[in-house]
Amino acid sequence: MAADPVCGMFVDEATAELKAEVRGTIYYFCSESCRREFLAPEKELRTLTIELLASVLLSIPILLLTYLSPLPVQSSHYLLFALDTPIQFVIGWRFYRGTYDGIKSRMGNMDALIALGTSAAWAYSTVVTFAPDSFPTSGVYFDTSAVIITLMLTGRYLEGVTKGRASAAVRNLAALQPTLAHRLDKDGSEVAVPIAQVQVGDVLVVRPGERIPVDGRVVDGASGVDESAITGESFPVE
Repeated sequence: MAADPVCGMFVDEATAELKAEVRGTIYYFCSESCRREFLAPEKELRTLTIELLASVLLSIPILLLTYLSPLPVQSSHYLLFALDTPIQFVIGWRFYRGTYDGIKSRMGNMDALIALGTSAAWAYSTVVTFAPDSFPTSGVYFDTSAVIITLMLTGRYLEGVTKGRASAAVRNLAALQPTLAHRLDKDGSEVAVPIAQVQVGDVLVVRPGERIPVDGRVVDGASGVDESAITGESFPVE
């Protein structure tokens, strides 16, 4: 069993159809949305932001009509149906797609729970709206499905923002790593070589102001060293 690198759900490699190879490593996913977020996080975050804004804008009037509606009950139900249906099947389509992907892979996922719960609330409310005599009560739950989808999108948006900031911090930290080292050859000459070509036993020259390119010990000389990548100290340390 492999873990989805995005949501953490366990995926069976033998039946999983959604996978991607990155730098020689194969990753398995429980849904297409997780796969898109892994391969193109910035693009997926932009799409998620648009969906979240639309969901919030539609959910606000749904909540107002549910609890503070000045309209007759039946008219209010029709309007709630018109506002909630786009949230359920357009904005919330990612959850249905994730459910389908899970069924194909014979694995359960969070999308299935969201799709099942919100669909039940929407379906019941739709029947009550257009066939009010079908049930003994006339209450509808369009607000429930709308709020659940909005909250789930909010959670995924905050998670995406947090991951983006963490990735940026890692990239900034990696940028502090030098790419070249000055190797001292046996004849005393200095040669600039890539970090990957430095071997155990090589003697490197670190000029004033430069970062130490690899782990090692000082064999000669003294200076102020930039340790900001390790300790956060902004000034050189002797």
